[in-house]
Amino acid sequence: MPVSSALSTALSGIRTTQEQLGVTSANIANAKSTGYSRQTSSSSPQVAGGRVYGVQASQVTREINLLVQKQWRTSQANSAYADTRVTSLSALDSYWGAPNSSSSLNSVFSAFTTSLQKLATTPSDTATQGSAVSASQTLVTRLNQLSSDVQSLRQEAETNISDAVSRVNSLLSTIADLDKQVVAVGAGGTNSTAGLQDKRDAAIDELSEYMDIHVTDQPGGAVAISLTDGTQLYDDVPVTLSFDQQGVVDASRVYSTDDTQRSLGTIRISSGSGSGVDLFKSGSIRSGKIAAYKELRDDTLVDAQAQLDTIAATLSKATSTRQASGTTATTATTAGYTMDISGLTEGNTLKVGYTNASGTTSSITFVAYNGGTAPGNGFTPEPGDTVVGIDLSSATDVGTQIANALNAATGSTDFSGGVVTSGSTSTMTLAASTVAASHGTINSVSGEISSSEQGGYQAYPLFIDGSTGKAYSGLNNGTDNITGLAGRISVNPKVVADPSLTVKYSSGTLSGDGTRPQAILDALDSRVYSYSSSIGIGSSTTPFTGTFEGLLSQVVNTQGALVEDAQNVADGQSVVTSNLKERYDNSRSVDLDTELASLIQLQTSYSANARVLSVAQELMDTLMNAFQ
Repeated sequence: MPVSSALSTALSGIRTTQEQLGVTSANIANAKSTGYSRQTSSSSPQVAGGRVYGVQASQVTREINLLVQKQWRTSQANSAYADTRVTSLSALDSYWGAPNSSSSLNSVFSAFTTSLQKLATTPSDTATQGSAVSASQTLVTRLNQLSSDVQSLRQEAETNISDAVSRVNSLLSTIADLDKQVVAVGAGGTNSTAGLQDKRDAAIDELSEYMDIHVTDQPGGAVAISLTDGTQLYDDVPVTLSFDQQGVVDASRVYSTDDTQRSLGTIRISSGSGSGVDLFKSGSIRSGKIAAYKELRDDTLVDAQAQLDTIAATLSKATSTRQASGTTATTATTAGYTMDISGLTEGNTLKVGYTNASGTTSSITFVAYNGGTAPGNGFTPEPGDTVVGIDLSSATDVGTQIANALNAATGSTDFSGGVVTSGSTSTMTLAASTVAASHGTINSVSGEISSSEQGGYQAYPLFIDGSTGKAYSGLNNGTDNITGLAGRISVNPKVVADPSLTVKYSSGTLSGDGTRPQAILDALDSRVYSYSSSIGIGSSTTPFTGTFEGLLSQVVNTQGALVEDAQNVADGQSVVTSNLKERYDNSRSVDLDTELASLIQLQTSYSANARVLSVAQELMDTLMNAFQ
């Protein structure tokens, strides 16, 4: 081999070794650096005319398991989703209070019923009357606070979505900048892009916490990023997301895919590919923090508010309405019932059981309303319940309206009805013909009817809707105003001003008469209601049925189970994510023993090439001396 060739080969070897030493040194120096991937640089011969004339270092590459990286990012989105839910639900659970806590809703309700029990045994004691009112106020204050806590969590979710969108936009911009640098630097063919790729990966990794993403490699070292449903987030140009955050979130604020009905924020692509697409409406974001925030704001916490509102509504209705039952009444040509309907107001219900001329038994629930649209099927939670409205503003009395509805339902003229009013008492009569022919019959008449403070009935409006000044009945001016009721419920100011109303149901009530407080206790302990499945308990075909106390226990148990289930999901997902993270990190980690061994090998190679240069120098010196 000519001396010049030996020199050239040795010099290329030294240059290659120096580059590889630089890579190894960088690995050692960054062994503990977060997000650093081990870099490698191999060598290849330089060949010309079939002869090797040197060696060259290949482009620096990273050692990383891309399949595990993809799996980890998917798992990280799921973990972020689960952890976000647990954080919010745990806060909600703490607001409810531990079962043995004096501030828990169960404990506060128990204190209220205890005060009623004392009042029922010593109704003339003014101090006991005052204690009962105070316990009532404590109960509604607790409901008010819980409602406020739920809405605070929804407000926090709304704010967090806004913050998350800002961060996602920043990350997409960072990824775009780094991606362009990777392509530009890598275009030279020899310059290392490993450091830039690590930075780009770090930004993509963080992005995967907020939403479920899919990353696709592109020519030239670039990447494209989309949501898992295919919605493009970045492909050479990043999209910009916008979130129209609303004002103060309260129970009336709802999300809807119909923008005219929506009063909460939504995420849209405001520029870039797919501009104008509503990512919430399309359901494109399925995991990550943003998906969790939306679910909490629009579903989970809405259910929690609905449960509180139902508790408040049942508390108000059970104490303010009396259960009326019909009394049999017959004439020479009819048989039926009479019933006191004094105090009937919109939202009150009357239930009539009947048999038609063919012998088929059925029932209709009649709902009082005051003009406007009549309530229909679905007003009550009972599946298959037939609901008919009775208009209190109509010139036709309630009894006649019910009889007409029964005749329409049976295709007959068997039924008749009417209302007679004497003073403050209104008596309804419903009857069926008993003439010698096939005819229908009335089997039962019952109802839940509102009572006043001193109308002569044990029920009274102890708990009212602060916005209307009336007890909750199911309808107010034609609208069911249950939403947000837990935040508005209060103790009747008349009762606060005169605690004796907790006992006196009429002007002639004796001081030692404990009938009213006992009746309120009985209503809360034994009156059974069916509850809408829209509150997240029961189903539309099998609604939850129980007393007020049963509802309260079911809601508390449901909330506890919700937190427990969310925690179990988060714990399980954490195990998966941690294992994938460990595999991901191990696939790109720096092993110091391996690097030190490589360093020794490269030093040996460097020394060998240096020796070739030294020998070549000696040969050249000898040759030059020979000509002197």
